[in-house]
Amino acid sequence: MNRLVTAAITAAMALSGAAQAEVLTIEGMAPAHSPEFAEIGSLSIERFGGSDGRALAFELEDRLSAVNIHDEPYFVVIGGRSAVQPDATLSGNVTAGVEEYETTAKRRRCVERNDKGKCVTHKNIKVDCLTRIIDYRAQVRATRYSDGRSLYAESFPDKQEQTICFGDDEDFASSESVIRNMVSQTAGAVRNDLAPREYRQDIRILESRKGMSKVEGNFFKAAIRMTKSDPAEACRMWDEAANNGQEHVSLTFNRGLCAEQRGDLETALILYEEADRLAPGKSEVTQSLRRVSDHRRASEEWELRRSATS
Repeated sequence: MNRLVTAAITAAMALSGAAQAEVLTIEGMAPAHSPEFAEIGSLSIERFGGSDGRALAFELEDRLSAVNIHDEPYFVVIGGRSAVQPDATLSGNVTAGVEEYETTAKRRRCVERNDKGKCVTHKNIKVDCLTRIIDYRAQVRATRYSDGRSLYAESFPDKQEQTICFGDDEDFASSESVIRNMVSQTAGAVRNDLAPREYRQDIRILESRKGMSKVEGNFFKAAIRMTKSDPAEACRMWDEAANNGQEHVSLTFNRGLCAEQRGDLETALILYEEADRLAPGKSEVTQSLRRVSDHRRASEEWELRRSATS
């Protein structure tokens, strides 16, 4: 086999292995966008007016009923008439208008063909077109049942414009499917507003050894290789390096990831703050600081909810 080909295959295999070994898997929780709902245990889906209000009501009932946090249902969703009084009610309105009008636009078209039917000359020419605009607007409100206080009020405007010209190879997507997708996106946004989200995410470790001594760099690199087969051992090795007095942004950040992976958010936050001091503004560090802060807030809201609804 050609040596260059062999070298290329070897390099590709090495890169593939490195890609698998360069991450630690983090499990966490992102907070709801509306913390007021931390104390709301049950919801009733009330009237949603407008042309597509009924569709959104059904979608919200499905989405909110399916929310589970730590394998526990987050909401009790009460449908239809019930003797049970909910903690809060959801209502709203959805309208979607469809407008079409004729227009013109420039398109590249064949203007000359040879005797075999093959196009030999293309030009940009004006052609007749039809533009369709779907204008969508949803409004969703949540009211606390006990005192009528408004807990949540959001609007979800959306618009899709599509122009199809004579000779185009495409056609309009059906208005029904476009509106159905808009309704689904609205329901997803409301779900994220009202309830936290659990996640499992692969976060890339930092590998730069710039500034390390040769001995420090080799030990650090050996720990990186361990992340594929034994992440706990890699974390132990990084802790050992830090205990021996080594200080480096990659080492500190990776130790933060290790702490976050084992659920020690306080230590993770301290280490990420230290990494930020060593390399201010580094995007990986900034994102991790935000992620851990959000996880802590979500955990605090979850504990508040459990105490309020128990």
